[in-house]
Amino acid sequence: MNKQIVASLVAASFFPVSTWAEPNTETVVVTASRFAQSDASVLQSATILTRQDIARLQARSLVDVLRTVPSIEIAQSGGRGQIASIFMRGTESDHSLVLIDGVRMASSITGSVDFNQIPVNSIERIEIIRGARATLYGSSAIGGVINIITKTDKEIANVSVTMGSLDHNAINGAWATKLGDKGHFSGMAGYESNDGYNVHPMASNRGDQHGFTGRNAQLGYSHRWNASWSADITGRWYQNEYDYDYSGSLKHGWLESQALAGNLNYRSGVWSATLSAEISQQENYDYSPGSDRKNNKTSDVEQVSTSLGLQYQATEDWLLGGGVDYRQDTFNEGSLITNPDDIAINPRDNLGTYLLTQFSPVEPLSIEASARSDDNEQYGQHTTWQTSAGLAIADGYQLVASYGTAFKAPSLTELYGWGGNATLKPEESSNTELALRGVTADVDWSLTGYINRIDNLIQYAGSYPNGQNQNVDKAKIEGVEFIANFDVHALHNRISLEYKDPENEKTGEQLQRRAKRVAKWDTSYQWERVLLGTQWQYQSERTDWNDRLGSYSLWVVTASYQATDNLTVKGKVDNVFDKDYETAGGYPAPERAYFMTLDYQY
Repeated sequence: MNKQIVASLVAASFFPVSTWAEPNTETVVVTASRFAQSDASVLQSATILTRQDIARLQARSLVDVLRTVPSIEIAQSGGRGQIASIFMRGTESDHSLVLIDGVRMASSITGSVDFNQIPVNSIERIEIIRGARATLYGSSAIGGVINIITKTDKEIANVSVTMGSLDHNAINGAWATKLGDKGHFSGMAGYESNDGYNVHPMASNRGDQHGFTGRNAQLGYSHRWNASWSADITGRWYQNEYDYDYSGSLKHGWLESQALAGNLNYRSGVWSATLSAEISQQENYDYSPGSDRKNNKTSDVEQVSTSLGLQYQATEDWLLGGGVDYRQDTFNEGSLITNPDDIAINPRDNLGTYLLTQFSPVEPLSIEASARSDDNEQYGQHTTWQTSAGLAIADGYQLVASYGTAFKAPSLTELYGWGGNATLKPEESSNTELALRGVTADVDWSLTGYINRIDNLIQYAGSYPNGQNQNVDKAKIEGVEFIANFDVHALHNRISLEYKDPENEKTGEQLQRRAKRVAKWDTSYQWERVLLGTQWQYQSERTDWNDRLGSYSLWVVTASYQATDNLTVKGKVDNVFDKDYETAGGYPAPERAYFMTLDYQY
């Protein structure tokens, strides 16, 4: 079996099989296995979205991008800038691990990720792995992993301006170029504002508008001394201001995040290694109009992450990999924790070690096995493992089976915040998958069945406001997903169909905000200088506490025209048929909206 695997390690980063790849095309990718390999050896269910895909979608936010991805559901409390929860394969919103350039976002303290703080203008590609991957990344990777890659080695020079409904205005710029024979510099910056609308209309807040303002900047430099040694450094900064409704009153939120990350890479012969480090800080404020923001800090958190990854290509069909991850989380101050002095261990350290092997004992069979041990300063040791096997059953067809375990440690807010309980145990899961993949009549398709069992689910139990977070529930999520990519002449299509049963095994009820049936269609048509696109998604009924959210179908239409070699004019219509729907109970989604973009490449 010809299974060439590239001997380079990219720590905490991966590039899985693209669902937009041409059939029968062999490419070198960096996978959920945390090292580069041929796409023929990737066993995980994966999707990639590139910078070109994001530009084609004309996405204004990361939420706009992720809502098009198979097996991902979005629940958002209104429009741009409002809180958005992501459910992958029916798991909880905090069961998907989110990485930026391979390093987890500082979410282990607050337990949530603000997807609004990541500007789409800085994204080079997004890589999504469905299914448990805790054996490589530790806590939270129960439903899957989302890795947002911002680094690029391309030469870029562009400015784009967008205007649209609700007085939406945005300007973004990027510049990346070589510096001499060995260096590469990149810089990006952006600004966005949106007046918004009343996201939670009620008698007491008539006339309120909940807008959003975002600013961002990023600088990066990479240097290659020779064929074996290279290094890079990246600095990121985001600042967001947003309005929201709190029990009928207008409130303001403010967030500022900064991070500095670096990597040192070595490659020689059959050996590869990467040493990486990042320090990040995030401040959040929550205040009423007319009050002093600086006196209303909800959280100030820091995260220090380091990792060392090694890879050894023993033979053409046998690869060994492993590494060590260290993370330190610190809660400095803020009202999100009821009494910061009650935190038993602050800062909190986590040391993780992992091993992975891929080999092919006989020509039609590929096997991957991995194991990880996380030693948490507060919870002690936690071990996870996973094994996958792929069998080529015919030319162009493969059967893949996988089983793995995962866990999620309680966040500091679950332990010591509102409803906090310092005795909480980690949530644990076991995930079983069986997939059949193939190419039939130039249709690249996959059919995957999965069962995910989650124990010790953390839920708020008891009567409000005297209840408490407890390990009270068990969940069982059974599902089937079908994904197909195919061309009809110049019309490119990706469809995904998903049926699942996300059930609370203790009560027998459907898990909140998760549908049993989801369908998506993403298509584009290129004709000379014109590019047309349509995205459609359907979501069946869901529950949301005491509400029953109705099913809906949503259409988006995009068009772009390359007026000159440098200038492209783009247009987009969201919610084409002005559908009334909610993804979170009591929070109507935006009405039909129009946007126009001028993109200049020079």
